[in-house]
Amino acid sequence: METPLPGEERAELSADAPVGQGAAEVAAERQPSLPREAVRRLASACFWITMALCLALMACKTAAAFGVATLWDDAYMFQRYARNVVAGHGVSWNPHGPPTYGLTSLAFLAAAVPLHLITGGNTSLAAMLQSLVCGPVLLVLLVLLVLRAAGDGKVARLSCAALVAFCVARSTLTDHFVSGMDTSFGLCFLTAYLLLALRLLGAARVAGGAALGAFGGLAFSVRPELTAYAVLVPLALVVLERDRTRRRFGLAALAATAGVLALHLGVAKLYFGSPLPLPFYAKSTNLYGTGILRAYRGRPTIDLVDWLDFFWPLFAVLALDVLVGLGARQAAPGAPAGEGQRTGPRAWWSASSAFDKGVLAATLLCLAYSWLFVVPIMGFSQRFYYAPLPGLIYLACRSAARLARTLSDSLGQPAPAFMPVAAVAALASLWLHLSAPLTTAGKDLAGAVAANRLGHFNVAKHGSTSGPQKYWFAIDRVSTLPDDLVIATTEVGMLGAMNLKKTIVDLAGLNDRRFALEPFSADRLFKAYKPDLIYMPHPHYVKMIDDLEAHPEMSRYVVYSQKKLGTAQFGIAVRRESPYFERLQQIVKEKLGSK
Repeated sequence: METPLPGEERAELSADAPVGQGAAEVAAERQPSLPREAVRRLASACFWITMALCLALMACKTAAAFGVATLWDDAYMFQRYARNVVAGHGVSWNPHGPPTYGLTSLAFLAAAVPLHLITGGNTSLAAMLQSLVCGPVLLVLLVLLVLRAAGDGKVARLSCAALVAFCVARSTLTDHFVSGMDTSFGLCFLTAYLLLALRLLGAARVAGGAALGAFGGLAFSVRPELTAYAVLVPLALVVLERDRTRRRFGLAALAATAGVLALHLGVAKLYFGSPLPLPFYAKSTNLYGTGILRAYRGRPTIDLVDWLDFFWPLFAVLALDVLVGLGARQAAPGAPAGEGQRTGPRAWWSASSAFDKGVLAATLLCLAYSWLFVVPIMGFSQRFYYAPLPGLIYLACRSAARLARTLSDSLGQPAPAFMPVAAVAALASLWLHLSAPLTTAGKDLAGAVAANRLGHFNVAKHGSTSGPQKYWFAIDRVSTLPDDLVIATTEVGMLGAMNLKKTIVDLAGLNDRRFALEPFSADRLFKAYKPDLIYMPHPHYVKMIDDLEAHPEMSRYVVYSQKKLGTAQFGIAVRRESPYFERLQQIVKEKLGSK
């Protein structure tokens, strides 16, 4: 609702004033418009201040973590694969090894490989950039999605932008900009998919549906769980849409999605020997036994609650629209005026498009899958719950737009004077909630600068520091040994990046079909490999440790416990017949002697 221009309001007042009314009385009637306009301008300024605070918070959190120490171990896996692709070994985990479907996000190689080349093979810098470059792209795409979902209403657009920015800034989303992982890449894909779908659905041509389906079919190679959107959104159009043109659009999209998905699964089966990424078997089946399940018991629920703590305002807007039905009240078709009013969930269902219902179904399915079926290994910063975030943002903005229209209709024209005041108060409350995290982020950034922790990306040098040394005993010294050294471990990321040309046996099966398609067997390990060095499995792999320690082949190894080595998680075993036995023994003695 726009406030009348001063000249227009003056003319209106003069016309309505009684004959003979003095100029002073007319001026008195005009006075309320001046403070009202001032409050509106104040509300606009407060909005931009809020956006600036949110951007500052995200920038500080991202900048404070711009260094090698913040990279996640699994991020290095992408760079090991990228190096093998560049070297002509194909998509393989080990040089000259068989093709390996060890990456859940196979499409993320599209970022990892070019950055490996651009950085000259600097695995830590390339790992940082592969997630960081997706961050700004994601923010731009989310802005476009918010503007599209909120509609043309200025109030709805500004309200949605402020609320989404507030939730995102407070969340751990920026952790995924500097983790080296594929999380922000997957979010970019889903946001782009929703924007493309909304654009093509306007014309609803069959060719557009096929194009959307072809793009959506790539979801499985980006993040398998995103396939829920590529399938359920067009399926909702086919089943729930009343317009025949849009039903044909949905059918074309669904058919193209199924075709691209089938092609992907078939090629993966032929090339990798598995249609599904190997981490799927580890994180969605009981591959490791009860030990790993006990270690992560309750973790999915804790992570979900933490994630909801950031984004509950978006759920609140959606719930208000669905349960109360304020944004969807309408008379039933053909009913007399004042009759047949629908409210609550039925009103939301009748007012929402088939597209929105498909997005809602996919969003809830993704959240339920991560909560109930995924073992959150390397699930820091609620990683597995971020996949459906663009869908949630879209739905919340759609609901906010409906609520804004209903509120506007209820209050009438022009908007009451208290509305700009309420907006200022709401934005001020957001500032209060942003002040503490912004102060903390500023201190973290200042501390990182003072300690000279930023911008350093030398993984070999980092390997000599106390953190990695407490995890992998003497990883820096081991990495200097010849490239025919064979190492076995469950923690393969950084170790693999520091030993790009060595054979790294992944005991957890994330990069080895021998241990992914069926539970680990020490017998299979020693038949296929004769590791010179074993970093014993992480303590969470109880069954694996028991199987290894009980195998007769372990009598050929000299075993050092974590207690003897002074490491935090696991010990090592050195093979006596290894050509590098003496050198490995010397490393152990020198390291222990220096303590």
